[in-house]
Amino acid sequence: MWFATIFRRKPATTEPPLFDEAFLRRLERLSLQAQRTLRGTPIVGQHPSRQQMPATIFNDHRPYVHGDDPRYLDWHAYARQEHLLVRLGEIEQEVAVSVIVDTSRSMVTGEPARLRLALRLAGAIGYLALAHGDQVTVMTGAQATPVFGPARGKALAVSLFRNLRAIEPEGHTDLAQAAQQVAQRRPQGGLALLISDLLTPAPIETLAQRLAAPRWQVMVLHLLSQAEIEPNLHGPLELVDSETGERLALDLDDETHAAYRAAAQAWRAAITQRCASHGMAYAPVMVDWPLERQIIPFLRLRRFLG
Repeated sequence: MWFATIFRRKPATTEPPLFDEAFLRRLERLSLQAQRTLRGTPIVGQHPSRQQMPATIFNDHRPYVHGDDPRYLDWHAYARQEHLLVRLGEIEQEVAVSVIVDTSRSMVTGEPARLRLALRLAGAIGYLALAHGDQVTVMTGAQATPVFGPARGKALAVSLFRNLRAIEPEGHTDLAQAAQQVAQRRPQGGLALLISDLLTPAPIETLAQRLAAPRWQVMVLHLLSQAEIEPNLHGPLELVDSETGERLALDLDDETHAAYRAAAQAWRAAITQRCASHGMAYAPVMVDWPLERQIIPFLRLRRFLG
């Protein structure tokens, strides 16, 4: 798609840390909005489940049967009714969180570069999952093995951030390979998050084929640049595809700009519709939005975070 290739890669610089400790402490107050239909490991995590079992958090009663754990007997109910009843409640479960980061060369375009924001988003979501007892795996389409995980435990956040900062842009992202690896590594399903500019062929259909509901809850973060939506380019120029090197000569007059804006708007509308039709949560994120002041509140509004 030519409207994504008009920006050139910025010179490499020494990147600062992804986050500071104060931000991480504030981040821990939030949680990922995992659906109750997901199948996780009981008791480990902090996401509600549809399963009911003897629990200290009251939800309902059932009669006591031989072999029930006496810790869950409701002695107050016994004093009133002289019947042994077991307290039931929603058990908490860990959910497998799989993050797929697009590392294609088009991700180093934008101002600031998309890849930097993608790594920060992957780090924030991964840290949030680790802090709440979930299993985390980070994949890219550039390799068949995970960049991080599968792992759980807040103590591994340092390793997560280190591995994310080591990621380099590749020629293209094989989204089909990444999604297939996620599905194979976790056949019982989980929560999958794609962070991408969505310039790979049929990205939404690829996810839907390999990470189908109800076993999988899929979230899509679409990283966009203002210059991509409204390019500030005029006159004769040559566009160079950042991934294939293909060249296209154009004369960008008012008519060409209007056609471009219409095509870009139709492309974004089609992505929104495809995500909705496949039951995927979708959030378009501008790369120049501040992470804590604007992106995180926006993700809470879109119910990615709670």
